[in-house]
Amino acid sequence: MKSLKQLFIVCFLLACFFSCKTEHKQDIETNRYAEFLNKLQKQGITTGNVLVYKNGKVVYKNASGLRSINPKDSLTLDSQFRLASVSKQFTGMAIMKLKEAGKLDYDQKVNSILPNFPYADISIRHLLYHTSGLTDYERLLAYNWKPADSTKKYILGNDEIIKEIYRVNPELDFKTGEKWEYSNTGYLFLASIVEKVSGQHFRTFLKEQIFEPLKMNNTVLYKYQEAEDLNMPNRVFGYETTLNQLDLKLNDYNLVNDVRGDGGIYSTLEDLYKWNMALVNSTIISKEYLDEAFKPGKLNNGEETRYGFGWFIESKNEPKVVFHSGGWVGFGTYLYNELDDQSGMILLTNNSNNNLRDIVFGLTNISKNKPYEMPKLKAERVLAKKILNEDIDKGIAYYHEIKTDTTTYEVTENNINQLGYLLLQNGNVNESIQIFKLNIDEYPESANVYDSYGDALLEKGDSINALSNFKKCYEMDNTLEYALDKATKLEAMINKNI
Repeated sequence: MKSLKQLFIVCFLLACFFSCKTEHKQDIETNRYAEFLNKLQKQGITTGNVLVYKNGKVVYKNASGLRSINPKDSLTLDSQFRLASVSKQFTGMAIMKLKEAGKLDYDQKVNSILPNFPYADISIRHLLYHTSGLTDYERLLAYNWKPADSTKKYILGNDEIIKEIYRVNPELDFKTGEKWEYSNTGYLFLASIVEKVSGQHFRTFLKEQIFEPLKMNNTVLYKYQEAEDLNMPNRVFGYETTLNQLDLKLNDYNLVNDVRGDGGIYSTLEDLYKWNMALVNSTIISKEYLDEAFKPGKLNNGEETRYGFGWFIESKNEPKVVFHSGGWVGFGTYLYNELDDQSGMILLTNNSNNNLRDIVFGLTNISKNKPYEMPKLKAERVLAKKILNEDIDKGIAYYHEIKTDTTTYEVTENNINQLGYLLLQNGNVNESIQIFKLNIDEYPESANVYDSYGDALLEKGDSINALSNFKKCYEMDNTLEYALDKATKLEAMINKNI
């Protein structure tokens, strides 16, 4: 009896030792997440809302940034972000729920559900896999849609856009099934298929079939409105920092903000964690259906893609890993789910973040117990601040100071070219001309810098010198046909006016 008691004490002490050791390891990892994000914030990088989980348990979560800029209000862990294309996995699940209910088949032709759909060979599976060949609806609208009232601000949804697609009846971008090409149009049609088959608005279907069963109480397909919504006080607004790097402006409205299927869902860290765990545990639909959803699609020639039913497939083998990113107006989002290991991360931003990839890479390295890297400061932002808040001469002088500091700054031909165009778009034509000229001085053997310089000169009204630079660009690199096209058109215009 005594030996059993001693054995129990030893086992208890060992359990405490290993438990304390594991907790200590988790504390170190949690501290590294906080350290990394704090360093980013000191660089002026807003990190938004972050949640990391391991083995089914949350190990870190944080909210940092602004929910709205007018009035200024801080993000909290309950803030509801627009998910952008991360919404597509919910559309995929909606189709799967209808399949489970026996109401449709993946290989069913779309025109058997939507009779006016003009493409006979496209199936639901093609839409799910992004292999349909449908043209991009934003591009179609840009070329064909005209507002009835030019003084009115429109917000279009599926019905208006599908009507325009049917009216224009554009050719497919490629033969159905021949290639993979990311398609927002395909997921727009998937949402409309759900509505036709279920007899419910897509918003209602998602709520009843997915959000309510998982107690995702702060997730909704939002009926967009520009102003603050008293019914949704935690809604996040997209914004951006202006070129001077000091002022903020809204980046939340878009003509097609009411499209459903490819985006439009708002959610929180906690709700998305519930969603990821529901996928891990097959609590929203059976594993049989999820296994098919997490398999990569196939092209007509048998070649596999890297996309399933609303998820990118990172790992085709075990352990299975799926993910998706999203970007729309000011929002940048990322969901990562290691299904077999019950680990992953959620990242939600709303400040038109150019550093989303850097944040993801840093968090990923920490989770794998690897050293993280701090992102380099981008020259176009640093120099724009100097130019617009002081002057162009000080900006160029600062360029020569930082260009050799490749540890701290990202200073390349492309960065300076980008700066030139940002200034041009901002109305700073003279400054952009000087920046493009600087790029020529620094990279005289690059053909593209002459084309960019020509664009700024043309904006200034100096057609003769613009033409000269377009020609020089093409002479240096005859693969740059855009420069030849500009030169040909500009020369014809000059000759016509002589």
